[in-house]
Amino acid sequence: MRGKVAVITGGTSGIGLATASALVRQGARVAVLCRRTSSEGARKLAALKALGEIDLVECDLGRLASVRAAARQVADRHRAVHLLVNNAGVFLRERAESADGLEMTFQVNYLSHFLLSNLLLDRLEAARGARVVNMVAPVDSIRLDFDDLMSKRSYSFLSASARSKLALVLAARRLSERLSGTEAQVLCYYPGLVRSGLFEGTSRVLKTLIDVVGATPAQAAANLLAILADSAPAESPAFFERTKVRPLKGMATDGAAAARLWDMSTRLVGLPC
Repeated sequence: MRGKVAVITGGTSGIGLATASALVRQGARVAVLCRRTSSEGARKLAALKALGEIDLVECDLGRLASVRAAARQVADRHRAVHLLVNNAGVFLRERAESADGLEMTFQVNYLSHFLLSNLLLDRLEAARGARVVNMVAPVDSIRLDFDDLMSKRSYSFLSASARSKLALVLAARRLSERLSGTEAQVLCYYPGLVRSGLFEGTSRVLKTLIDVVGATPAQAAANLLAILADSAPAESPAFFERTKVRPLKGMATDGAAAARLWDMSTRLVGLPC
């Protein structure tokens, strides 16, 4: 990664912070998109500037205008993006809507990353061999309700999060097609259960389970970097659970669903069709 540009969302805590820190130490030029550049995690990253180039970019994934502004800032500073890690995510116990009128979990976890990836598409193409990583979860038994993507009829934080992760997996297929001919790869990465602040405010049972059996963010980041360093990478797109490629099942393999979601997402975020 020496001299290459990496862009990471949610890079001030958990896996994102561990990944950003490791990439800086490897010599990458790292742009971290974070909600608050004054947070404790941002200060930890700023302390790494003595080791390498790191750029903190303010980006609120709950506001599409903020995503657009952050993408412009990255594009203005870098002619190519070699690695994009769509890492940030939320678990919200109660349904909430963003300033854009979209269900917040679906927007933060999926739609804003969909928008960011598309806005940086030319920078990824310019890198020739770029990697895009979508941070996901097991989705074999999950289905999207295209008539209720915003979860207005029913909502639970577990199902909302799972549907947003399935959307990331489906979008990976279409993004890989958009990047064909550039040697780019789109990877979906499930790190397993990881101890991080992401689960604060969820059920006590879930939080206790993760605290007991979960990996550390550093371990999850190390697995991701091992995948990225592989000299014989998997086909694009690919689903990794920890460091192993595994096949997908169910709606995650449905090309028609992927195409439909891509078209709907394009309209929801205001991209040209």
